[in-house]
Amino acid sequence: MKILLGGIPLGCDNIGDEAIVACVVKLLKSSLPGVELAVATADPATAELLGVEVVPPFGFAGTPLDGFAAAVRARDAYVWCGATGLSDYPDVALDLLEIAQREGVATYVWGVGMDDELNPVFFKAHGKRRLLLRCLGLVGWYERRLRARLARRIAAILPRCRGVWLRDPQSAAMLAKTGFPGAQVTADSAILLGSERDLTQRRRGAEGYTLGLCISTQRQVANLDGVQGLIAAVRDSGARVLGIPMNPKTDRALLERLGVECIEGTTPEAVMDAAANCDVVLSSRLHLLILAANAGTLGLGIARGSKLANWLSNFGQVVEGSVYDCDWERVTRRVLAVLRDRGDWESVRAAAYARLTARLETARRELSDSLKTQPTA
Repeated sequence: MKILLGGIPLGCDNIGDEAIVACVVKLLKSSLPGVELAVATADPATAELLGVEVVPPFGFAGTPLDGFAAAVRARDAYVWCGATGLSDYPDVALDLLEIAQREGVATYVWGVGMDDELNPVFFKAHGKRRLLLRCLGLVGWYERRLRARLARRIAAILPRCRGVWLRDPQSAAMLAKTGFPGAQVTADSAILLGSERDLTQRRRGAEGYTLGLCISTQRQVANLDGVQGLIAAVRDSGARVLGIPMNPKTDRALLERLGVECIEGTTPEAVMDAAANCDVVLSSRLHLLILAANAGTLGLGIARGSKLANWLSNFGQVVEGSVYDCDWERVTRRVLAVLRDRGDWESVRAAAYARLTARLETARRELSDSLKTQPTA
């Protein structure tokens, strides 16, 4: 069987996306012995790293959709595999699904999330258009039209997929409101990256307390002075602040501008190793929280959309604030408290991961069974 994985901007300096695809590759290889996998990515090194074929990142990184039909036609199935694409960049991924369906290729949606906030880049009026619409009192009408168009596309394309699994129940509920009520629920595939780690080897606290920090440049924190105040207070307490950029270019540049020393590694494994040596991680990037939890480290979230809140709810936690509105003095007090006392985190984490891995395993079997019944070329 030949399967093409895509639908997210892979090879584009997002460590979370690379963690997702590495785990989906692992999942499919273990489920379908002999499967031939191709990944749509801008990074040719993915071929050797994951033992797959690579094709261009159609629809992303400036790569047109031209050529995707031929690439997908040579496969038995196309899998849109993860990230928050249903709200962040749905039109590209839906275009890819639609093309694959026209070519008669079986399509699947696996582990994708959906925020309660659609990407403002695509679903809000901007610039001169917004000024004109505001003068006419039509901004709300225009943005409702954009959302309605997405709902129509979802209702037309997703029912033609052989399977749709979203990464959490909240995403499935949002998708149901948007036009497709038939999604199943799995868990984020990136939790597999921690499945073989020995959490007894943690070195946290051995040389003083450490806070791992990632502030994303995507929907950047409005009050960077508040972040700098937090960094200063943590250091004044005698603890270390370690930058763990999930985009090794843009996030690193911002963290270094804030005066934070960053890790050198740029792989999911490097991130997990760094998080394993932190007592707490504070992040506005979802997959740092996931990789930290894989490593056994407590994570605190600064929300941009609902995806961090959805993840933290697995552990009975809520976000500490949002990138738009955050009481950084309160967050600082919270960070200083949990650096020294994580409470019953270990037992809470163990119970949550038991539920998540069971959910992922059930969905994996469903996906595998469906793919096994798919005729091959």
